[in-house]
Amino acid sequence: MSFTIANTLFLLNPNSGKRNSQKIIARLQKADKNVNFIICKSKNELSQLFASIDKKYKVLVICGGDGTINSILPYTKNSNLIFAVWPNGSGNGFARELGFSNKIEKLFASIKKGATKKIDVIKINDSYFCNVAGVGFDSYIADKFDKNGKRGLITYVIEAIKALFSYPQIYAEIKADENVFTDRFFMICLANTRQFGNNIIIAPKANPGDGLIDLVCIRSFPKILVPLILLKIVCKKGKNSKYIHYLKAKEITIKTNYNTYHVDGEPIIKDEPILAAKRENSMTILNAI
Repeated sequence: MSFTIANTLFLLNPNSGKRNSQKIIARLQKADKNVNFIICKSKNELSQLFASIDKKYKVLVICGGDGTINSILPYTKNSNLIFAVWPNGSGNGFARELGFSNKIEKLFASIKKGATKKIDVIKINDSYFCNVAGVGFDSYIADKFDKNGKRGLITYVIEAIKALFSYPQIYAEIKADENVFTDRFFMICLANTRQFGNNIIIAPKANPGDGLIDLVCIRSFPKILVPLILLKIVCKKGKNSKYIHYLKAKEITIKTNYNTYHVDGEPIIKDEPILAAKRENSMTILNAI
């Protein structure tokens, strides 16, 4: 099945990335003056937006980063739309994993070709994610990054370095299907795709269409080993470390008194000690060329 620009709608988040929605609109209209777009200023507008999308539209292109993509996940379950991404965020992990670039010509070619695939949508408590969720060091940084106000890889790295000196490692009990283990952890990641963003791989074997969640547990370790642990993760050699444990599961529950977790980089304060995650549904994604 192929699609046209006429039955494609571009959804823009003016608060994403460099907050340059007018430049995005100009680029789209330069590529095709008949491009259809809508600007969504907040999550509160999404419910009405999805309820009112004209049925002539078959493809919805999300112009934003992982947080923008995450915001539309609650509306994918009963949607017949095919989704695509024009990345405009800080890390763009989901777009990178699925092969989407900011080259408008490639996106238009993908739309016209019309090839698609199914991607899992994971529910964790009352939230959803399609890329990576977690509790521990990554959620601590996500919270600091969110409060910083600035975006980009440099800001993220600065917050991560600062966090190494202030982050309290957590205690947790984890159940992944029939596997149960308890320990102190530096970070617990639940991955649907391989990377956080900026091509930083956390779960090398993750497959977003296999119906499973990749669990990556990094146990507490001496701070002097931080460079070594980071090197093993970046080089995809984590399986050779006694501090890093990988596991695939259909359902995962995490019991911890640490009250901040994140979904696709968006920090959330939880009001209960349990995090429960499993595949909720799937969304249809355009194959990137």
